[in-house]
Amino acid sequence: MTTPPATRRAVRFSRFGPPDVLELVTEPLPEPGPADVVVAVAAAGVNFADTMTRRGEYRRDQVLPDVPGVEVVGTVVRAGPGSGHVVGTPVAAFLPDGGGYTDHAVVDGRRAYPVPPDVDPVTVVGAFLQGITAWYAVDRFGRTRAGETVLVTGATGGVGGMAVQLAADLGARVVGTASTPEKRDQAIALGCSDAVDPADPDLRGVLRGLAGRRGVDVVADMVGGPVFAAALDALGHNGRFVVVGSSTQQPATFDARRLIPRGQTVTGFVLRRVFEADPAEPGRAVAHVLDRVAAGAVTLRTQTFPLADAAHVHTLLEERRTVGKICLVP
Repeated sequence: MTTPPATRRAVRFSRFGPPDVLELVTEPLPEPGPADVVVAVAAAGVNFADTMTRRGEYRRDQVLPDVPGVEVVGTVVRAGPGSGHVVGTPVAAFLPDGGGYTDHAVVDGRRAYPVPPDVDPVTVVGAFLQGITAWYAVDRFGRTRAGETVLVTGATGGVGGMAVQLAADLGARVVGTASTPEKRDQAIALGCSDAVDPADPDLRGVLRGLAGRRGVDVVADMVGGPVFAAALDALGHNGRFVVVGSSTQQPATFDARRLIPRGQTVTGFVLRRVFEADPAEPGRAVAHVLDRVAAGAVTLRTQTFPLADAAHVHTLLEERRTVGKICLVP
């Protein structure tokens, strides 16, 4: 039987700052509780929010030193009696308080979801949190239907690229924003009918021209800031605006009175709250995304790096030089 080691390799930071505050260390494995599992990590997902955590901009209750990372895929090597799991089970695990950049993660058993044993762990990471987020954006909250027009901002990012493909799979026409000509070509390849530059000084006019008289039915906004207002302006009657993220970290404001005559809704969500409301929901959602991957409707774009390259990966993320899902492989 596989048993967890006394120590683990982990990437942590002891002060907030630039990527170079991240360091690979060997440290004692945290003591798991009776409801926890220990997961031997095969792949750890990297998300933009991790960079905010490292800078001290994401959580107000953060205690240092800290190990970033909120998602891992691997195998259960220890299962507490109250965890609901057995040793040897392959799982995708959500760590809302971090702790994923490691070769052995201690996870609340309620946040570990069994996954098919024959699917590559990197594939599962690619479909896990970003895939679930994208699926919720276009389906659960966006309520996208065939024939509708969906606007995805940040259409080549990890979540954005998944949202484009999942919306197109539902039969929607998808318009995307992307910051460079190369990324706009990628957005088209992912399934966008049109891709536009978010820095266009006439972004409002461009989006309204593409939306036509009916307007956009759904907006999945990953960017925020000035793009928010232009996207909202393109939203049609009974349109649904879903705030997924704010990669610009700039405020976005609007006059709520405009929603009344148009019957529009603006909503946001975080996975943690959805998961708390229905613990079985993540398992269903990742199963759906993996099904669409297996069917060829969704193509995952992944890049893998050694655990020791975490600081370099954060630099790439902050400089917008990544495409798709980034994984650290212990």
